[in-house]
Amino acid sequence: MKRTLLVLFVLLFGFALRGEECTAPAAAPDVAPAAVPAETGEAAAVKDGNALLNALLTLFDNLVPEKKGAPGEEKVTKGGLALVDERLSQLARDATSSLEAGTVDKIFYYRYKRMLSIYKMVITPVVKNELLENPFMKAFEDFVWSVTYERWAWGDKDAIAKMAAAMEEEFVQMKIYLDTKQKREELKQKIGKRILPPPPPPPGSKKKAEEKKPE
Repeated sequence: MKRTLLVLFVLLFGFALRGEECTAPAAAPDVAPAAVPAETGEAAAVKDGNALLNALLTLFDNLVPEKKGAPGEEKVTKGGLALVDERLSQLARDATSSLEAGTVDKIFYYRYKRMLSIYKMVITPVVKNELLENPFMKAFEDFVWSVTYERWAWGDKDAIAKMAAAMEEEFVQMKIYLDTKQKREELKQKIGKRILPPPPPPPGSKKKAEEKKPE
C-alpha cells in the first residue's frame, strides 16, 4: 500500500501539479499484476466494503503507457492515467450501488467517495495559476488535516510523504471500521445515553414537586 501511494504521488505531483504546462507521465508504475477493477461500461456492481477497498489497491495494476495514434486514427484502448480515471468512475458507481443495496453504510460510503475524489484530483493535470489550482490545493490541505492533523502545503519538502501517509491512514481506518462493526455495536449498547448529560426536567416540574412536598 505505501509503495503504491508513494509511486503514485512522486509521479503525479511531479508531472501534473504545479507544472508550467500540462504534462502526463510517460510510463506507468512498475507493479505486480493483480485483479483489476471493472472497466467503464460495465454495470455497477454490488460489493461489500472490503471489496471496494481492495479495488483501490489495484487502480494502478496492469497499466500500459498511453499510445499516441496517427492523426485521424481511432483509439481502440486506453492506457496510463486515462485507464485509472475510468476505473475510478466505475468504483464510484459501484460504491453508490453498494450503498443502495445496504452492503455499506453512509459513513463508509462518503469516506470512500472522498478517497476517490482525492485520487481523481491527483491524476488531473493542473497548470499553475489555473482556476482549478486553489480548489485542488484546498481539498488536499483539508484531507490531510482531517486524517492526520498535519499541515499540508505544496511547497513543503515533505508534502508528498504527508499526502501518502494521510491516504494510507485513511485506508487503514476504513478497513478497521469494517472489521470492528460487531464490536462497535456492542459498545454503543453499553454506552447508550450515558455519553450525554441527562435532559433537563420539563417546565413546571420543579414547582409541582414543591407543591407536593409534605409540610
